[in-house]
Amino acid sequence: MEQKQYTLQQWSAIQGGHEMPETPKSQYSFIGDIMESKMFRSKARVEGSNARDMADFAMMNVLALYILSNEYDYAVAAQDYAKRTIMYGNFNNFRAGGTDLNIALVAVKNGMSDSGEKNQLQAGKLKFNDQKMKIFLRTMSAGRPPASINSFLLILERDLDIQNSNYRSIRRLVQDWPRLNKMQKQLVITRMMQFFRTKALRSELYSYIRDMSRSQGLEAKNAHNAEGAPKSYGADTLAKLAVAGGAVAGGYALGKSIGSNIGGMQGFRGLNKKITSKNYTVK
Repeated sequence: MEQKQYTLQQWSAIQGGHEMPETPKSQYSFIGDIMESKMFRSKARVEGSNARDMADFAMMNVLALYILSNEYDYAVAAQDYAKRTIMYGNFNNFRAGGTDLNIALVAVKNGMSDSGEKNQLQAGKLKFNDQKMKIFLRTMSAGRPPASINSFLLILERDLDIQNSNYRSIRRLVQDWPRLNKMQKQLVITRMMQFFRTKALRSELYSYIRDMSRSQGLEAKNAHNAEGAPKSYGADTLAKLAVAGGAVAGGYALGKSIGSNIGGMQGFRGLNKKITSKNYTVK
């Protein structure tokens, strides 16, 4: 039988025939619940998060990590981040030292405690392939390009039930990042910066994307913030995606979503003429 431990105050009360006072909760007991992540400060906050937002955050961080791994100045940082994300070997438990991405994946895998019916329905749709995610991160942490990146990102998008048509457009472009020209990269980074600034300003990878944007001039100035666009707008970009297909469709939709201040559709139509790869042919 397990032997109970009493405080001096409790033992004195027992010996004197008085009611035993409750053990006071340590004022420092919350420390075990604190995360080192700048984005997620506590386990309770993560578990109470909106399932849709957590899935979007996980997807955008995977895309950002892949972008950084393909940039000479940020490849080492991406390698280190991937190594820290997979350092615990699985996504079964919240870890105080976990990266933002690690914590988000743990939350997606294990569910969030928000009791709202809509949130629970969304959480029930979320999943990801543990083994494929581990391979992706371990390959990247070794400084090697992930194999079958198009397939991996597409499956991840479906598993995370990504609904935002612009996020799907970003995925289409990012999977071909090494082959994109500057305007296509500008479309991606401008839209990604809007996401991080609006929904994940404290994200660890945001600072790298921001610095890359500044050094390479990849953020369009005065662009319309698509994070604040009406929901009905997404239906139009979705239709364009279905017609165009491929990476060009992603650029087309993003071009519309962030507005004419970066050249709009006139600039993108001009871009089509310069693309020679059969992967980008528009008919």
